[in-house]
Parts: sequence; C-alpha cells; structure tokens
Amino acid sequence: MWVTLAALVATVTALSLQYVRTISLLDTEARHMVSAEITGLVDRYDAGGLPELTRFVEARARRDEARDFVYVVADDKYRVIAGDLSNWPVDMRRDGWSRSAVPLKSAQGIVVHEIEAQVVPLGGNCRLLVGHFASGRARLRARYIETLVWSIGLTALIGLGLGWWISRRALRFVERVSDTGERFLSGHLDERLPTTGRGDEYDRLAEMVNACFSEVERMIASLRAATDGLAHDLKTPITRIKARIELAMLREATADPELLLDTAQDLDGLLKLINDLLGLARTEALTSDAFERVDLALIAREAVNLFEPVAESEGQRLLAQARPAIVEGVRPLLMQAIVNLIDNAIKYGGRSAHIDVSTETREGRVILTVSDDGPGIPDGDRDRAISRLTRLDASRSTPGSGLGLSIVSAVARAHGGALMLADNEPGLKAVMNLPNHAARRPPPSRLS
Repeated sequence: MWVTLAALVATVTALSLQYVRTISLLDTEARHMVSAEITGLVDRYDAGGLPELTRFVEARARRDEARDFVYVVADDKYRVIAGDLSNWPVDMRRDGWSRSAVPLKSAQGIVVHEIEAQVVPLGGNCRLLVGHFASGRARLRARYIETLVWSIGLTALIGLGLGWWISRRALRFVERVSDTGERFLSGHLDERLPTTGRGDEYDRLAEMVNACFSEVERMIASLRAATDGLAHDLKTPITRIKARIELAMLREATADPELLLDTAQDLDGLLKLINDLLGLARTEALTSDAFERVDLALIAREAVNLFEPVAESEGQRLLAQARPAIVEGVRPLLMQAIVNLIDNAIKYGGRSAHIDVSTETREGRVILTVSDDGPGIPDGDRDRAISRLTRLDASRSTPGSGLGLSIVSAVARAHGGALMLADNEPGLKAVMNLPNHAARRPPPSRLS
C-alpha cells in the first residue's frame, strides 16, 4: 500500500505539473498573438481611420477557413459596427483581458465558443475587441482529467501488483529464515539459507545470516572440543592430588615435602589452565572501544628482549627483524599473543633452534611472523593445533594447557585478522595477519 501511495503521489504530481506548465505556456502564447493582432489593427486604424479598420475586420469575418481569432469593432455605446459578433459581450465592457462564452456563426449554425479577449479603446470613443478561442485549452483540460484518471487507475493497479509481489518475496524470505532458524536451533547446525546468486539485498542478508550460523557452528564445535579437553586436563591432576592425599592419610605420617611439591605443581597447572580460559573468554568478548594506536614492532622487540635469556639457556638463537607496523588494538593482548608464539617456538623448536620474529607492512596489512627450524607440525594437524585445549602427541610430555595458539587466534580475530600456521622448511612458521591503520591518521608521538 505504501508503494502504491508513493507511486500515485508521484504520478499526480508529475501530470499536474505538466498540465500547469502547458496551460501557462499556451496562455502566454495566446496573449502574445492577440497583442500582436491588436498592434496590427491599431496601426491600420491610425493609417486609414475607422473605415479602413471596419473594412479589414469585415473581410476577416467573411473568411470561410477555420479561424483562431475573433474581431469586433463597436461604438461608444458598445453597438457592433463590424466583426464576428452581432452583439458585444456583456461581461467584456471594460478594457483589458477577460474571458466569456460567445455565439459564433459556423457551417453547423450558431455555436457557442469560449474566448479570451482583450479590449482596447480607439479614437472617437470606439472599442476594439480581439479574442482567441479558449476551447483548445478546455479540451486539453478535459484530456488531462481523463489521462489523470487512467493514470491513477493504472498506477494503482501496477503499484498494488508490484507491492504484492515485493511483499510476497519478502515474506517468503522471512519464512525461509524462520524455518532455517528453527532447524538450526533444533540441532541441525549445518543448516544454511539458500542464495539466488543475483547479489541483491536478500542474497547479502542471507550471506550475513549464513556467516552468523557458521560462526555459531564453529564456536559450538570449539566449545565441545574444549569441554572434552578440559575434562581430560582437569581430571588427571585432580586424580593425582586426590591419590596423594589418600596415600598420606593411609600412612598417617607427616606431610612428605616431595608429595607437597608435586601437589603444588599440579595446582599451579590447574590455576594456569583456569587463567588461560578466563583470558580467552575476555579476548573473545573484546570490543573496539578498548583499541588504541600501537606499533606492533615495539611490542615484538619487547617480547624478544623478555625471552632472550630463556632462549640462550636452551642454546637457541632468538632474533627480531621488526619494521614499523601500526595497528589499532589492545596492547596487552597483542603482547600476550606474541609471547605465546615465542614460547611455543622455544618449547617445541628443540635445542640450538633458530627463532626469528619479524613484523612488516605489506599490501595494506600488518604481518607478524614467528618462525623456527624445529620439527614443525604436520599439515593435517595445523588446524587442530589452533583448537582449544588441543595438545598434539608430541607435546604431551611438556607442560601446558593447550590454549596458547587458541588465544593467539582469538586475539587475531578480535583485531580483524587471522592466525595461519605454515611450513618453514624446516620448522614451523606462525603468521598473524592484521589490518594496517597507519594511513588513516598519524600514530601517537610515544610510538614515533
């Protein structure tokens, strides 16, 4: 209905404007023509007097061809001396422009015509009337009304049809979204909205909804995997702690320092796991309000300086090749991500490993790379290594929660980027790809 109403308003406005402009143009043209005729007749009157004017007007009145003008000459009592009318129109007895209906002789007899005429005084108290037929404009007005009625009818019909089609299309899309959403909520997480390929607003909305469904499916799958891993990682240390406590109770002896040390280590592992989970949750709940302009190169150098003593104690070489790389983000989270990548490289790179940390800006993106020449991760296990609480077989003997790369991936996503693991030939290359914001405004002075 709104579509139809808008179309009707537009149609009526356009036709009315066209009619008003056309009538105004015709009126102006008619008045110019009448004024030109009057000028010519007044010149004849000035040249030959009333007899010459009367003769000319009578000659015009006797013409048989279709006429556009009406001519009348009258005395001071408005008695007709010559012209097309036998009587002077009563409502035209004042000088200037006026409109009236007058009877005119024709082949069909006496026919009443509406004229618009100008009356001018002549010498000797005579009057000259020159009029132009206004019936054409009356026919134009009737045609306009007829056209307006037909246009309103057709516009209403077409508008209602288009409105019904658009509303049905929108309702069908809403029904598809509703049905797909119900199936998705019932547990069919692989449900997606179909797209037509036309790239219209419905396809864009469907793609956005599908992206949301995919993200929910990914998060639920990650949560399920995390739950399974968390249950395993919590059960093992808790079982060991319980066994030690029961053993101590059975022995009825004073606390064994070694038993207390092992228990403390297990509790430290549990606390680290819980802290990592809380950190991951805070990262995924991050909003852009907490972002600031930072140089990733400075953060990378700081992290390298922090881990250089650890790398040296393992006989490893840790180098930084950090070029300026401006991003908008949360500095502590970016530091944690780089620290996690370096820590992984030190843990799994092996003794005498070469670890390189680099930052650069390439094609509008900031690239952070941490690479080593250790054993690396097989291609089929790289995606799984990023999942929460996932520890590959080779890393089971080392302490950790299995959340290091998951936190890095979450930090990258929160900053509009992504984490990718690749082969360093030999070793592993961890690449964090983030948007570059250096071109938008200059970085703060503390980063320069």
